[in-house]
Amino acid sequence: MLERFLGSAPAAQATLTHREREVVQLIAEGRINKEIGHMLNISIKTVETHRAAVMHKLKLRTTAELVRYAVRNNIVEA
Repeated sequence: MLERFLGSAPAAQATLTHREREVVQLIAEGRINKEIGHMLNISIKTVETHRAAVMHKLKLRTTAELVRYAVRNNIVEA
């Protein structure tokens, strides 16, 4: 069971698109949606959509869980 749990983390990470990973990284770095939109040249609504898609795919409920995911999966350094 532990092997199945540990093996599921990379699979979940692989389901994120490149843009979703960028958004997760910037969220984990403490950026707000407006900053992220400006940095990636996308609208705030698009940032919110990417965030929602990631949260749904990874079954996360809070931004803290998203940041924890980013640190554990080397998307951002602690």
